[in-house]
Amino acid sequence: MLRIIFFAIVCLLIFERCAQQVTPTGGKKDSIPPTLVESSPLNKTLNFKGKKVELFFDEYVVVDNINQKLIITPEADNPYSYKQNGMSVALTFKNPFKDSTTFTLNFGDAIKDFAEKNPAKNLKLVFSTGSSLDSGRVYGTLKDVRTNKPIFDALVGLYNVTDTLNITKQKPYYFSRTDSSGVFSIENIQMRSYKMIAIDDKNRNMLYNAKDERMGFISKPINAGTDSVAYNIEMFLSDNTPLKIQRTLPKVNNYSVVFSKAIEKVQVTFMNKDTLPYLLEAGTNLKFFNVEPHPDSTLVKLTATDSLGKATDFEQKIAFQPQRGKERQRDPMTFTTQPEPNKPLDHEFTYKLILSKPISKIDDQKITLITDSLTHEPLSAFKSSWNANHNILTIQAKSFAKDSIKWDIPKGSIISVEGDTLPKTFLKHPVLKEEDYGLIKGRVTNADTSTRLIVQLVDEQYKLIETSYVTNYTFRHIPQGKYYLRVIVDRNRNQRWDTGEMDKDLQPEPIFYMPDKILLKANFELNDINITLPK
Repeated sequence: MLRIIFFAIVCLLIFERCAQQVTPTGGKKDSIPPTLVESSPLNKTLNFKGKKVELFFDEYVVVDNINQKLIITPEADNPYSYKQNGMSVALTFKNPFKDSTTFTLNFGDAIKDFAEKNPAKNLKLVFSTGSSLDSGRVYGTLKDVRTNKPIFDALVGLYNVTDTLNITKQKPYYFSRTDSSGVFSIENIQMRSYKMIAIDDKNRNMLYNAKDERMGFISKPINAGTDSVAYNIEMFLSDNTPLKIQRTLPKVNNYSVVFSKAIEKVQVTFMNKDTLPYLLEAGTNLKFFNVEPHPDSTLVKLTATDSLGKATDFEQKIAFQPQRGKERQRDPMTFTTQPEPNKPLDHEFTYKLILSKPISKIDDQKITLITDSLTHEPLSAFKSSWNANHNILTIQAKSFAKDSIKWDIPKGSIISVEGDTLPKTFLKHPVLKEEDYGLIKGRVTNADTSTRLIVQLVDEQYKLIETSYVTNYTFRHIPQGKYYLRVIVDRNRNQRWDTGEMDKDLQPEPIFYMPDKILLKANFELNDINITLPK
């Protein structure tokens, strides 16, 4: 009897397993996107007065993040809900559409097939609430002015031409987003004049955030439907927000003034006889050091200049926290170098020692340059200079080493304004071997002799490698690798690239790239690598 029962249980398990549904194997993967077979209203319908739009497809579909991906132009400010039902998607709008206007609904990749999630291609619906369709069109490309790379998913907007345009508060009337090649196209728009502006629009609110979003613009109003040219917009960062003191950080040893954005330089004027050492950290943090004796508080005037060259004045009271206990706890003194430790050095080189505190005393007899562990030369034998804040020492040095160059910095040879020092430090660098590096040489052609140019070599990540301020350039001791060559038109002759400002109708300084990437091999010279500027 037990055997019969056991046999019956086994059979039931086998039959149950056989009855389970499993996904069939084999066969071709569905790679065909869903096709729109009908819509309500029909594409290019005139005199549409409804509040519901419905799309019908040839297969089952799903909706993917439609609130972010559906672009409706002109900007309707008309909330909607959607319903997906098998092979159809319906959108119900809260209000009727504006009268006598052509609307375009561009769905992007918001609707996909159910099985393989293939997005419907070029899914767009156009209709008019008036008796005709608007036929204006503008198109073009976006790229980053610093890298020359196309910008994906940026917003290109057409704004009404007014004297009070504020893109931090006003949304564009028509807009589109760029594809992966940086290409945009805005169609079925009214044929009239617009202001064309592009923004990153990272949070997709269609408003410009100057602190962390790039922007670009066409200086003159564009005429939709009459201009046949492609518009090429170069985007750039331009933080034009007012400079403010964001907060202060009082401590026993120091007092920091933190600005709301990075500043290029700051001038400090002490309003009484007291003075304090200070330095600018990380571009935003102005730190004053508590060096006795000094009053309980010190009043200073600050003139801070931001990256746009705008200077702003502040008055600030510097007041340190009172000391508790007998011993003052200091932040340790740290440093960095340029070049970095272990980077090869040529026989003649410029060296920077960058310290975290202003320095009150340095013993240039004890600090020595050691050549191949045999020759010791004191720092005093070389030309050196301090920056204005006395925390960066620049050294012009020379060595005849064959293998290695070392800096020997004994403990106590560098004393900060707080009275502390570095521990005994060795900085070692191999001697640069010519055969491990290459040379790139050329000139800029077609250049206006009255224009100041800057030639730059950058790597594949657009990190700056070398700079030349003459048009016949030579870049020596370049590591093997791939590089780009670019030319900056230095309009204001300040030997740096300057960004643009839309409020002043000022475009960024132009940057021209050599179209082809440069491949440099070790122990190799590339001559006549010339850049021809457009006329």
